[in-house]
Amino acid sequence: MILLLMVAVGLIGANSLILSPIASEVAAGLGLENAADVMTAAAAYGAGVSISALLLAPLADRIGADIALKHSLILIAAALGISAAAPNMDFLIASQALAGVGVGLALPSIYTMAAVISVPGQEARTIGKVLTGWTLAMVGGVTFSAYIAEFFGWRMVFSILAIAVFAVLTFMYAVQIPAAPRSEKITSPISAMKVAGLGGALFCVAMFGAGFYGVYNYLGAHITDTLGRSVSDSGQFTLLYGLGFGLAMFFDRYLDRVGPKRAMAVIFAALIVLFAVAYQIVHSYTLFAALMFIWGIINHFGLNMTVNRLNQLDPSQRGAIMGLNSAVMYLCIFVATIGFRPLFDTWGLGACIMVSGIMAILGLGEALYARRIVKRTFLTKELI
Repeated sequence: MILLLMVAVGLIGANSLILSPIASEVAAGLGLENAADVMTAAAAYGAGVSISALLLAPLADRIGADIALKHSLILIAAALGISAAAPNMDFLIASQALAGVGVGLALPSIYTMAAVISVPGQEARTIGKVLTGWTLAMVGGVTFSAYIAEFFGWRMVFSILAIAVFAVLTFMYAVQIPAAPRSEKITSPISAMKVAGLGGALFCVAMFGAGFYGVYNYLGAHITDTLGRSVSDSGQFTLLYGLGFGLAMFFDRYLDRVGPKRAMAVIFAALIVLFAVAYQIVHSYTLFAALMFIWGIINHFGLNMTVNRLNQLDPSQRGAIMGLNSAVMYLCIFVATIGFRPLFDTWGLGACIMVSGIMAILGLGEALYARRIVKRTFLTKELI
């Protein structure tokens, strides 16, 4: 079951990340002059996920995360098939928005299922294994997609993804995945927002997600247009990031001992240092490539801890809460893609990195504040 969830995350992650490294190929195929214009489809995808996660993810609490996951994968497979056949940019944008609607239900369902099948006290390890699907996306999906796009065309990339999602869906029906609990409680984004601690946790998600996508989404255009490298060279960056992301899985067991709030403070502090270094070496292909490996390690821990922190808040509303998580994360894709575009066009990737560093500082502030609240509450209880 963990393997199926891992592969599902990998395929979803591949579609989320492939447009950046193959942007120039897609632009050429659709008759566009600027590769950065292709990222409008990524923005539409992020908007689709955000809206769907808000409106549809709470259904997972009522019909069960297992059923919700199967239905969402059907929609994703269809949308990817449409992307492969898109005759123009408008069709690609529409199909990616449709894929986003499916992902908005799929990701909360996957994270809920990870919590359901996890052994108590080993949540970080289980979630870490499922999140390794992002490594499959980066190392396998995105890296090979760059080569496939260069030699066989970008349409082949989306065709392969569509077939792979359908294959995962078939396996899920064949092996009869465990049934998730159904909640009699009617959940919604409004009810979930009343859960104590959710606001701060979602703020961390926003700073973490926007800081990443604001740089990553323009990394491919930076490598090909600014540094003059090939599309396959852009794929190497994602490969190194994915290797770091996957390697970090072997240290997830230590996160269960630390706790998400303390861990996020350390993670944001590490991101501040990383963005400071990245700003200095932004025009060096070799040095920046090495930094991608470290970034992958840090972001694995960050994604694990943001999901773990949210999963612990209210088990009866996990679908709605994880829907808000996906909504915020993918709204960050939309906002970062649109908001960082003027920065990239005017001042280059260095300006994007600088703003992402500021977001990491804000995230560190929230994590430290959350830790202080926990300590204060503990001391109050001890005095009582």
